[in-house]
Amino acid sequence: MAVELAEMMMSSIRRALLLGALLLPCPALAAPDPLEGWNRQVHGFNRLAQDWVLNPITTAYVTHTPASLRQGIANAFANLREPLTALTGLAAGDLDLAWHATARFGINSSLGWGGIRDAAAERGWTRRAAMPADALCAWGVPSGPYVVLPILGPSTLRDAGALLASSTGLAHVLGPQVFLPWRGGDLLVEYSAIAPEIGRVEASALDPYAVYRSAYLQRRAAACAPDRAAIAAAEAAELAEAD
Repeated sequence: MAVELAEMMMSSIRRALLLGALLLPCPALAAPDPLEGWNRQVHGFNRLAQDWVLNPITTAYVTHTPASLRQGIANAFANLREPLTALTGLAAGDLDLAWHATARFGINSSLGWGGIRDAAAERGWTRRAAMPADALCAWGVPSGPYVVLPILGPSTLRDAGALLASSTGLAHVLGPQVFLPWRGGDLLVEYSAIAPEIGRVEASALDPYAVYRSAYLQRRAAACAPDRAAIAAAEAAELAEAD
């Protein structure tokens, strides 16, 4: 269950690294953080975990695994996430997403040698990632406060709850003896791809916590109407107070 949520952290941080520089000038996105004191303490703990656990493991993985093999492994793990994307599409009422993910899984599992090669993308079926929280967005569920989870990283109350529920379901269906190694390997592969960027953000940003927070909230707002509405309301309140 915990490792499934870690996947969310990897996805969130990856987008944070891409968006962070653009988002630093956006104070409205950084404002609503009622749990900031707790969040910053957990963020500090997570940095220690990265330095002492995740970074040594991923360094060994990258050092002893050829780049072409790492890419194939990453493709295979991404392919195993397609059924969850399909279920998310069904839950959200997005039948196009559900069919797209199902088709990708079928193509890559057969023509892509179990997903090692992204044969679906080569045929125009590019990856469209989705997570269970996106279904809650489609239902209009608000995000709740921003939270930083131990080890698992940036999230919101809604997103963390959705991933916990999906993790529980997957662990029950697959069994912990299958689920935990699968998600553990997925976490390793995801983190190994973004570890250098994380290091650069931590070394150069004046406030890495604010970068991750702003980027996560911005990404979710771009994909989720209730989150956009919440940000718009916060901005309107700030303007009213300024007047």
